[in-house]
Amino acid sequence: MPYPNLADVPAATQATPAGAQEAIAAQAHTGVSAPSPGALAGLTLPAAAPPVPSVPGLSLTAPPPAAAAPAPVAPAPAPKPPGPPQDVAFRPSSALLPPEQAKLLKTFAAKRAGAQVRVVGFGEGNLPLALSRARRIADALTADGVPSADIRVAAQASGSGGFAQLVY
Repeated sequence: MPYPNLADVPAATQATPAGAQEAIAAQAHTGVSAPSPGALAGLTLPAAAPPVPSVPGLSLTAPPPAAAAPAPVAPAPAPKPPGPPQDVAFRPSSALLPPEQAKLLKTFAAKRAGAQVRVVGFGEGNLPLALSRARRIADALTADGVPSADIRVAAQASGSGGFAQLVY
């Protein structure tokens, strides 16, 4: 096995003076370093733009002043987040809508004010049951005056019950 070439080994780094590391870290956290006096020495901003140069045989005119930038247009307001869901409970392994849940959906439909409605049914591990529950909720909302075109139906096998939610 050959010996390593020690000429390729970098020289040992110099130890930083005490407190220097803390000063560097503090400066890094402020995000702005102090300006160097030598770099700023003798610098001043001109009061006006320099005159247009005079070149024989060439006619140059000063550019017209830039038009004032139009006032920024306020961005459109962010869309309203979906409303809180109205939970709907079903008996285990059943898609029949209990009367008290139908009353809750009637109140929910009355508060809709033209918003879209998202309906989700859950099936206790049974996707056809979940879809049946979602359809029952959607049917109840339609009976309460919500147009079927405004209802989006989804189903998930996991979970139980269902919900209806306003989507703006």
